[in-house]
Amino acid sequence: MGLVGIWCMHFIGNRAIILGDGSPDRQLVYNAGYTTLSVFLPIIGLTIAFSAAEFPSHSKTLHWISLTCTGVFAGLSTVGMHYIGNLGVKNYTLSYAHRFLAASIIISVGDCMLVLILFYTLREKWISAWWKRLACAMLLAGGVCAMHFTASTGCIYTLRNRNGPNAIKSRNTQVAVAGALCVAAALLVVGVLFFTRHRARVLKTKSQKVMLACAMFHPDGRILVTTEGVLPAREITDKYQHRTFNEDFDTAHPVFHWIFRVTRHWSGVSELIPRMKNHLTASKNDSVERSRPVSAASSAHYDPETYNDYTIIFRERFCIAAASLAATLHIPTDRVGVLYDKIIETGTLRTEDRVGKRATVQLDKLGDMESGKSLNLFGKGQLLFLTRQLSDEDADKLLNAGFKFASVHQVGRTIAEPMQIPLAALDAHVTELKHYVDKLNTLDKPGTWLAFFGLMPRPNSKGFDVGVKKEDQDQLPDVRLLPVEPQQWQAEFLQRLDGLRTRSCMTFLEDRMQTDRQRSQQEQQFAMVLLQSMVQLAQQVPPEWFREARFLARPVFAHYSQQRHRGGVSWVYTFCAIADLHSSLEACDSITRIPLTFFSARQRCYQGSPDHTILARDIHQEFGPLLARRTVKKPGSVRIRKLSMHMPGSSRKPNKPSSTPRPKMSRSSSFGRDDESSEHELVETSRKPSEILPDKGADGDRDNVWGGILVNSETVIKSDSKSEYSNESKHLGMGMKVAVGTAKQEDTFVDELMEVTRTRFMPPKIGY
Repeated sequence: MGLVGIWCMHFIGNRAIILGDGSPDRQLVYNAGYTTLSVFLPIIGLTIAFSAAEFPSHSKTLHWISLTCTGVFAGLSTVGMHYIGNLGVKNYTLSYAHRFLAASIIISVGDCMLVLILFYTLREKWISAWWKRLACAMLLAGGVCAMHFTASTGCIYTLRNRNGPNAIKSRNTQVAVAGALCVAAALLVVGVLFFTRHRARVLKTKSQKVMLACAMFHPDGRILVTTEGVLPAREITDKYQHRTFNEDFDTAHPVFHWIFRVTRHWSGVSELIPRMKNHLTASKNDSVERSRPVSAASSAHYDPETYNDYTIIFRERFCIAAASLAATLHIPTDRVGVLYDKIIETGTLRTEDRVGKRATVQLDKLGDMESGKSLNLFGKGQLLFLTRQLSDEDADKLLNAGFKFASVHQVGRTIAEPMQIPLAALDAHVTELKHYVDKLNTLDKPGTWLAFFGLMPRPNSKGFDVGVKKEDQDQLPDVRLLPVEPQQWQAEFLQRLDGLRTRSCMTFLEDRMQTDRQRSQQEQQFAMVLLQSMVQLAQQVPPEWFREARFLARPVFAHYSQQRHRGGVSWVYTFCAIADLHSSLEACDSITRIPLTFFSARQRCYQGSPDHTILARDIHQEFGPLLARRTVKKPGSVRIRKLSMHMPGSSRKPNKPSSTPRPKMSRSSSFGRDDESSEHELVETSRKPSEILPDKGADGDRDNVWGGILVNSETVIKSDSKSEYSNESKHLGMGMKVAVGTAKQEDTFVDELMEVTRTRFMPPKIGY
């Protein structure tokens, strides 16, 4: 804008000025010094002006001050360029009329202020209306031209000397340079338009695939974007390949639960990601050569059963996409963020719906989409989010790496159009993402809580959904009962309500029949507190649910805090109910439904959970042999190797009251000691025990690093064929059986509530 729109316009406009009798030796010529200086003035001035317009501010007063400064800087840079450029005239002395000089300043500043304030105020509405932007540009260009010729009006040119032959030729050179710059700028703009259209088509194509995006938030609330104004994203796969017609990749899918938990404990899988890349490369190569005879070498790393299991391939693709995002952001994989608890449908906005009335209809449907109602709006692709709250230091590093932070109202349309979703839907998702990541860092719920556990059968016998808070979908509807854990007499008082319906509970607490005459004063006060909590809880759930619910007097224990230093335990007493299949939550604004299996998986993701260690062990058991580099061994030569590996989270258990019944674990494993986990493999039996050392291959590296089973260091290996352990291997070359006892995952409080509800409170008409 400064180089072409102002500088070139000035010199081409001055060419229209004819002095004297039109003789070439009396026309305007310029020296190189001031002409060069006049190039930089509008560029620098407009850079300052547009920077002021983009200055982030939540105050309307500061916003309008910055827009006013934008018009002033742009106008003064235009006027300044004109008069500094005229200082470069070397064969005339120019004298200006004061009234026209003042008029030119007023025209320039006023026009720039009017146009730029208009543009920056309404650009969100004008971004899809090219004729409005064209009219805005013509108004701005007209103001610049009006300033130029107003300043030239009344100007007196006093001749110093006549032009020589070289000076006359230089006049044509100046016009040629200005014209060439205009043509180059036009070609550049056309090239940028074609490139942006091409990029838009590429991004829209990705909206029909399964993508992984990164949503990182600056401490002031802005979101991380690339220089193109879009979110950093990577493709996972074209489409999730379903095994059956009834299978959907949603939050109820076991694969989603797996990747949700993995993102809470990246260290359990990060070491395997390089080998996952090699495995996917091998799978592509083997798929090409699948029709050819399989050699001994290729069969060493190709397992047809593995490649038929698409869930393994998809999980590998997810981990690789996350690692690629981390590498792009120049951060470790374990700091790329945690998975958002929703899958966003992309490609829901058709091309013809981007503008016009149909787009408005799509935006109106957002409320139905957010409330879970069924819509005739099916996405072509899916988008998963990794999200994280950045510190000031992390934000500075990303800025230095070339990324930007912007508010949603600035880049919302740039992000929404490639994703082909309504802009209002994007705003809603980003708001929920910010709330989600804030809760991860601030949530802490110590004490005793009264909660409601409501189950809803899913259609086609797909299990159950559970009613949860709409704003915090990892929590049941609840009310604080006590700020601390209950005392013994309070627990005994609650035990008297076990199995009663809510109406019976209220009758007992109010003591309407005066049958409980031995109730002490503190029991009466506690009964009133409990009754008030029940009333508050009843306001959060449907009335028909609350009427049919029964009280469970046995406390369960929830870990809501994500911070280790806040790792307290919440005591939860619950009312349990199973709703009808056709029950609706439309009347309740505070709760929604999510799959019970996903809700249970979320309770294993708190900081310091022992399930992180078990998940890491399971990952190595599943992927280790698959990703191992296999080598051909001599017959009769069996090896064993021990590889020590520290398993985070295994050194300590989360604090839980001693009265809490702990799940039974195999006697061969322990998570309560500060010992390390280890990996046991086979070793050459011909060696003495003192000679058991890790072998090296021909290349000097350890072979078969991930070929064994990652277990706790107290694993017991037995050769007796009658084993009390459940995990039993096949016959080995030595004619032995090896049984490995490992720790199992603890039951979450959700599993406990489900078991109690199923065995004690389930209506006869509902099957499990």
